[in-house]
Amino acid sequence: MEIDRLLKNWNDEPELTLMFDYMRIRFPTHDAKAVITKILGLTPEHLIFEEHGFYGYSAMYIFSNIQVMVAPVGSNLGTLVEMKGQGCREFEGILLSRGENWYDYFLRVDEAGGIFKRVDIAINDKVGLLNIPELVDKCLNNECISVMRSFQGLQSGKLVDLDEAGRGNTLYVGTMKSDVYFCIYEKAAEQAAKHGISIADTPIINRFEIRLKNERAIKAIENMLITRDAEKVAFGIITRYMRFVDEVPDKSRLKWPLNERWAYFIGKGRQPIRLTTDPQPFDLNKTKAWLQKQVMPTLKVIKEIDNYFGTTDLQLMIKDAELTDKHLKLIEQQTVGSEELGGDMFGQ
Repeated sequence: MEIDRLLKNWNDEPELTLMFDYMRIRFPTHDAKAVITKILGLTPEHLIFEEHGFYGYSAMYIFSNIQVMVAPVGSNLGTLVEMKGQGCREFEGILLSRGENWYDYFLRVDEAGGIFKRVDIAINDKVGLLNIPELVDKCLNNECISVMRSFQGLQSGKLVDLDEAGRGNTLYVGTMKSDVYFCIYEKAAEQAAKHGISIADTPIINRFEIRLKNERAIKAIENMLITRDAEKVAFGIITRYMRFVDEVPDKSRLKWPLNERWAYFIGKGRQPIRLTTDPQPFDLNKTKAWLQKQVMPTLKVIKEIDNYFGTTDLQLMIKDAELTDKHLKLIEQQTVGSEELGGDMFGQ
């Protein structure tokens, strides 16, 4: 069987992992510092304040890839907390350092009246169960049975087979304007292009993202808090909206059997998976990338001139450089331990 071939050289680890990859939550308060301390459990003094924001907010507090948006005076926007993929990984490190998990955080959000505006759940395929080009072909051949209204017979829906900037093949199912849609793509190709590494060196081959907004996001988190079973909730959403089948001539389309790979992916015969965490240190990669591109060439020029004339201008420039409050907070964020980040919630 094809599944047996894919798993032949695999280890004892789960072939699939499930994690949160994006989260945006709005709180009905303009007291952003209270959200930082009481909900996130961070110390406001460690965050950088920027006098600009997104989504109509006028300012924000930043801790690496975790952003807390501040509403303009007189608005009813409340406070918005946004974590993209790296921000979720960093926050997992903070939670784990305190003996907590995502469910503990969700309970605090619920008690504070927080509203989940968007939640992305990522299912990482480490062995290549999902063949993206094959899934695209199945959609075009009417072998994807779905309730997504945007499909119109699966011919005019948003079915995309891309190779943009090395991203690899991507399939969107549903419309990005709806409260639920799926993005299935070749994660290994994306990471290889992004980091300049071999595809063979990437731990994740494909990724299936469930992207939920508004009421759909709220219901998903509610169900997770009730069941404490993220796999059941995530794959329940997937099977509610779509399934891939194999065509059988002279047989009703609704009776076509599930595709073997798809059946295994959604749970037939494979081991259960749990909500996993991948805590990572606070990220300076964007700053380092900017330095590498914009600053380092000039510094290297000055260094070469110093070497030629035997001067120390570069050392003196670094020594005399004045650090702003923002620079000092960046140093704090990179050097402070997770256990030191707690705010008033933890009695500090």
